[in-house]
Amino acid sequence: MSRTGAEIVAQVLLDAGVKHVFGIVSIHNMPIVDAICHLDGIDMVTVRNEQSATHMADGYARATGGLGVSLGSTGPGTTNMVTGIYESAYASSRLLCITGQAETTFYGKGKGYVHEAENQKAMLESVARKVVSPSHVSEVERLLIEVIEDIFTGRPQPGAIEIPIDLQYAATEDAAKLINLPAAQSAEGASIDLALTTINTARKRVILAGGGVALSGASKELKALADKLDAPILTTPNGKGAIRDDDALYLGPVLMSAQMLAALSEADLLIAVGTRFQAGVGGRQIDASLPPIVHIDADPRNINLNYKAMVGLVGDAKLVMAQLIKGVDATGDAQYREKLQAVAEDVKEKNRQRIGPDHCSVLDSLSRFMDRDAYFVRDNTIAGYYWGNGLLPISQPGGYIFPTSGAIGPGLALGMGVAQATGVKTIIMHGDGGFMYHVGELATAAQYQMPIVIIIFNDGGYGVLRGLQSKQFGRINETELYTPDFVQLAESMGVKGLYANDVAEFDVQLTNAMQATGPVLIELNVRNMQPLDGIVPAPSITDGLGLMPKGSKYL
Repeated sequence: MSRTGAEIVAQVLLDAGVKHVFGIVSIHNMPIVDAICHLDGIDMVTVRNEQSATHMADGYARATGGLGVSLGSTGPGTTNMVTGIYESAYASSRLLCITGQAETTFYGKGKGYVHEAENQKAMLESVARKVVSPSHVSEVERLLIEVIEDIFTGRPQPGAIEIPIDLQYAATEDAAKLINLPAAQSAEGASIDLALTTINTARKRVILAGGGVALSGASKELKALADKLDAPILTTPNGKGAIRDDDALYLGPVLMSAQMLAALSEADLLIAVGTRFQAGVGGRQIDASLPPIVHIDADPRNINLNYKAMVGLVGDAKLVMAQLIKGVDATGDAQYREKLQAVAEDVKEKNRQRIGPDHCSVLDSLSRFMDRDAYFVRDNTIAGYYWGNGLLPISQPGGYIFPTSGAIGPGLALGMGVAQATGVKTIIMHGDGGFMYHVGELATAAQYQMPIVIIIFNDGGYGVLRGLQSKQFGRINETELYTPDFVQLAESMGVKGLYANDVAEFDVQLTNAMQATGPVLIELNVRNMQPLDGIVPAPSITDGLGLMPKGSKYL
């Protein structure tokens, strides 16, 4: 049967389990859009910017563990996608980007063909692990499948394919090929034996769970291993939700607190699962002194990357932990476990005191909804750093998502991808500055009636950077922003807008938003909240436009 290149693309995506493709139609991808729209079981989600599309596809992938797909045009459409690919690589997300390209008769000729991008493949290769560019319609299916299979190999990483427009229209009689996604890999027997000896020799054992636990669907194995060892579980921020917050062995993402690091100095062994010990700002996470480590990771490059491991186990977290469960010794040091639990509780209580009563009130309001099936997505905000990571309870793997690269702005689009993938109410926490990066996607949320609740912490600027500038220079520069009336802005785009002037109103409005259908936006006036400890408050003296005078200084 004759099939066009575009029809091949649509069918391969459907065969790979994709139900939604995020993107924008253009002259260089119209055949693919047409094929998707006329194939049952897969739909197009039209967005307002290709960067947003890529972040949405990333969120889609993180929430489902499957393949997230964004579609863009050649040239400017593809350059817009690069930031989203960069973020997904940081997050180990299964993202596929499909772009158009100039006709094969013009490609590489530099004749000024519209949207011509002679170095587009090299550009994509700077942020994606595998990028392909077919030169004949007979290559489209094979190369597309190769990229998808690579995305699912080892540590997930984004991939891309550029398809010249004439190949999308061209037809082939070649028989359809099957996708064979690579099977998850277990660790080698010798390394498992060494790990078991190391684990069974130790008694004061602690587990550190990273984002790889959710990626491999290994939460049950994590709990079974911890229960058998009677070992408490720390998580990285990406690992939040790997085990329920109310589990007796859960300590939380408090590894980098001074109290916990001091207590860990007494441990015999740290079993790290699915984390690369991301260095973070200033390399702080890799400056800490940690106990001997058994490190489990799907990517061999992550073993010994930031910490030397006593034993490295290369393999899928779910399979490797299942291997370990069969042979680990159940005897642990209950007294030491109880000490760590007490330390973790003390750290959390001190953090609550540090953030003050107003932020505690907002935290508690949100926490009321976290034991349901809600997802929580945050942008890089002050509140996210101060209490989102450490104190907000999460009850499901992958239920806490944020820009792992530290980018400002992706939160809205990531959350929209999660909501579209799951159909589940998704709470998105944003600062006013970062929200403006993708504000146009409010129209997309309204068009598809996405079940999202957007909470904008409005302090009139880039609060995180304001604090850093004040500490570093004793003044602030270019971090104060004129912000719109977010409620009116939301309403103008078909999104229900709510306003909370203080934390008491926020609690009421959050309840209203969670009971509503479709997208809702809540603007919270942070100026009426007690500032977080160590954070410079938003200025109250402005030039009448909500802007601070040049070179403002306030301490």
